[in-house]
Amino acid sequence: MDAAGINQRCDLVTLVARDTSLRRSGAYYFGPCPFCGGVDRFTVKRTPQGDRWHCRKCVDDGYHTGIDYVMRRDQVDFATALADLGRQDASVAIRQPVVSVERTGLALPDSEWQVAAQREIDTASDRLLTGAGSAGRDYLARRGLHRGTWLAWQLGFRYVYDPSIRQARPAIVLPWLDFDLACEVVMAVKYRFVDHEPAGLRYMCRRGSVPVLFGLLAVMPSHQILLLVEGEINALSVWQCMPAGVTCASFGSEAGGHAGILKALARRYRQVVAWADDAPRSLEIRASLGGTAEALQSPRRDGVKLDANMMLQHGLLMDFLSELLQVRCLGRHATPELGATDSVNTLLALGRERAV
Repeated sequence: MDAAGINQRCDLVTLVARDTSLRRSGAYYFGPCPFCGGVDRFTVKRTPQGDRWHCRKCVDDGYHTGIDYVMRRDQVDFATALADLGRQDASVAIRQPVVSVERTGLALPDSEWQVAAQREIDTASDRLLTGAGSAGRDYLARRGLHRGTWLAWQLGFRYVYDPSIRQARPAIVLPWLDFDLACEVVMAVKYRFVDHEPAGLRYMCRRGSVPVLFGLLAVMPSHQILLLVEGEINALSVWQCMPAGVTCASFGSEAGGHAGILKALARRYRQVVAWADDAPRSLEIRASLGGTAEALQSPRRDGVKLDANMMLQHGLLMDFLSELLQVRCLGRHATPELGATDSVNTLLALGRERAV
């Protein structure tokens, strides 16, 4: 029996959730240790080699496998734990990808690219939180995104060469860790420039990236609603509001989106909403889903586009999402701007006006 394969397929999140309560933050799950208790001292992370767990109180340094978990929990030897997991019966869940690579014809970036991309993400994430990343921190703060959101989504900061003006520019690093729920796979690394260069690019991708959908790392089996938005910053804004039972994914900015992937994802949900800046784009996304989604365009107030992030900055997004999706939002957003009199019902009506 292949121990490495069993460890790679074992869904530790589901397995551990039967013994303790876990909550998700990006690629990690936190909760009390099922062995020694405590609060948030137990961590499960997803890696290409499978789920790994660690307790900072009662185990030695480093992360451990699913087989290690069963050995400790059930007080059994390696062979018994391997056999228990290998049976794949009701006592253990084996992860399945959200979307199958083979069925879509899309190829994952190779392992060498993955290693280099993950190294870049780690370095950029550290830089964002230090003095060298002040321009990135200022930009994210202006957009209303909190530090917890930066950490959960492994946002980073670095200077990136812009070939259109032949100079390096400050940029937010946006990892697309969103293709295969079976493990944390880097599909793309995108750069959002944060300075003001009219002749420069707004976005770039790392060479070799395969940007499919941003945000699938936050998919939960219990979610019933899928909200597809235009742009990663909008997706992060929705995620920060924590609408209950809602998965928010982005098909990128101004372009992107793969019809096969969108259809495969949308089939998992009872309600799907496609929200783009303009009606033609939202109708295009709805059409790629077979017409089963609701199409929504960003409403405008005094000529200003109110996308999800702009609503977040104005303190309107949680109420807007609650009205649009009929769910409760559990997160945080900015304090409503002084003098704002917009009714979320009015904004919702404006958003639906042409996207029908």
